[in-house]
Amino acid sequence: MEMPNRILDVVIVGGGTAGWMTAAALAKVLRGKCRITVVESDEIGIVGVGEATIPMIQLFNRLVGLDENEFLRETQGTFKLGIEFVNWGKLGDCYMHGFGRFGQDLWTVSFEHYWRKMYQLGKAGDLEEYSINRMAAKQNKFMRAATDMPGSPLGEITHAFHFDASLYAKYLRRHSEAAGVQRIEGLIVDVPVRESDGHIEAVVLQSGTRVPG
Repeated sequence: MEMPNRILDVVIVGGGTAGWMTAAALAKVLRGKCRITVVESDEIGIVGVGEATIPMIQLFNRLVGLDENEFLRETQGTFKLGIEFVNWGKLGDCYMHGFGRFGQDLWTVSFEHYWRKMYQLGKAGDLEEYSINRMAAKQNKFMRAATDMPGSPLGEITHAFHFDASLYAKYLRRHSEAAGVQRIEGLIVDVPVRESDGHIEAVVLQSGTRVPG
């Protein structure tokens, strides 16, 4: 028996990376239990900028079932090992936040405690020297983590991406539509709400089409 308050229609207002990431994720986890519709307008379009990400984007892409190599080709993307901040502490000063770990596990105390003690004694280098991501980036080198080398810094390389946001949205749209997501083109001119509780019950397009959800 169907639950009386079960959600049957999910409406996502707006496309772009945010809208199509939401659609792709819901299509994956709901597996056809709801009708998913994205309402977007070609008149508004997508902000065509470079998208700078952090490593969690890998988890999202795996969740929705994207192949990493195909994703990079479709978005004209490249790999990213960290984020550099120029003039961070003072003019002329640069700081690079390298993704991933610093140092290796050392018995019962975490690495940073050993490093701080030895650094104060003048026996350890700058902290960045113990980040494989930072050192690789400074030498313009990259490889995916070597998963067959546990305990090695090569097995702990962590990467993100830099890609074209508009191409990513188009790629996710194709992926989402293949998973059953419907796209409706149009400008929203009204948002009716229920008198009983004030919740949104639909969006109305300039064409007069009513999209309930």
